[in-house]
Amino acid sequence: MKKLLLCSAAMLAGQLAVVPAAFAMGGGGEGANVPSETVNVTGLGPLSGAWNFSGGIDAYASMLTDRTPTVFSNEGTIGTNLKYSMGLAAVQIHKGSGWLHFTYWGGAWQTPSVGITSDYGAFNSLARLGSGGNPLPGGPTFKWWFTAQPSKYWSVSGGELASLEGTEIGFDWMNPTFFVSNLNNMQATPAYGGQLNLFYGPAMFNIQLSDSYHTARTNVLSTLLTYNLNSSGSDNFIIFDHTNLGHTGNPGGPLATGGFAEKNSSLIGAGAQWVQGPWTFIPEAEYQWLPKSAVTASNGYARPLTTYYNVSAMMDVSYQFTPQWSVTVQPSFTYQNGDKNDPNQNLYGNWLQFGASPNPGTFSAGTTLTALQICPTWQEKNVFVRPDLAWTHLAGYQAGTGYGLNGNSANQFVGVLEVGVLFGKM
Repeated sequence: MKKLLLCSAAMLAGQLAVVPAAFAMGGGGEGANVPSETVNVTGLGPLSGAWNFSGGIDAYASMLTDRTPTVFSNEGTIGTNLKYSMGLAAVQIHKGSGWLHFTYWGGAWQTPSVGITSDYGAFNSLARLGSGGNPLPGGPTFKWWFTAQPSKYWSVSGGELASLEGTEIGFDWMNPTFFVSNLNNMQATPAYGGQLNLFYGPAMFNIQLSDSYHTARTNVLSTLLTYNLNSSGSDNFIIFDHTNLGHTGNPGGPLATGGFAEKNSSLIGAGAQWVQGPWTFIPEAEYQWLPKSAVTASNGYARPLTTYYNVSAMMDVSYQFTPQWSVTVQPSFTYQNGDKNDPNQNLYGNWLQFGASPNPGTFSAGTTLTALQICPTWQEKNVFVRPDLAWTHLAGYQAGTGYGLNGNSANQFVGVLEVGVLFGKM
């Protein structure tokens, strides 16, 4: 299988202005092993050029220990612990030639997150897509944007832009593991806005103003610095951040995601990718906090008694045994602080479950979540099979908010078997 470019959120930002990378499962970096089809279009002015099409469909079944109570009846459950669901049915379109570029990702999509398996929380990663525990997204579009590039040194983009944060992607087959880490789950989302992209030698800098977390308020300023360590871009590091320039409150709506803390947060993080023979290493770490100034009387909430934050880190370690077989191990860690004297500590400090009230599987402010997932991948051209085993351990959580029917278990094991078909040519 080919070893191509990194396709983290950082490279998606790069795609706002430069040629597209392919995408990845397994080894060789987050940029290999997903087929695509190229069509050369002529006679359409600035829309002429090479258009790249990719996508696919997958489904999965899962089992887990220490399940939390079921709230909804349509979750694709067989027996007590077995669930099934479609994972993705998605298409990606990209034109990266000429001075006018275009990118579209859409379909029926979801982003399973390690350890997030409760009907009472942000969502249930294992519930059937479209059920009460795992609703369909508010529309068929994940992200889309146009880019005008009049110079090799800069370009401008507008639309529903890619997030500038992190090394993981919201479509599961883009990543070497079935679940994304909770870093991805808490970071800024694709959002409507504008972006300036600057290029010089091996460095790229992006600055974006958007309504991140889809709050319909254009007040999140995000930046990303990417530095390539080799000519192929397979080895690189990134530094990213965002800050809310206003006071978002906690607006809802069909596209809104994240809790009060995420929507009003500031964040700084870093990541890297290094490919060495059959090995690929992708570390990432971030610090995200809720400034006290984000909470005002107009929010309808009392001022926090402390500065709420989370500290998170993860690392993907992949090994490509053969052109068909690879395996990835991902340890991850999140700590979110709390203040037991603050009646709103879960609203402000439960980053993992988007401010959910205390219930089984919702955790609480003060929780530490440690996770380990092991994900072998078999891929023969357009067909892939991925079993994934994930273990999550909780510490410091409020009684009744852990795993299990009563919320008092600190551990959960999840097994997933995913099968998919991808479109295009390898």
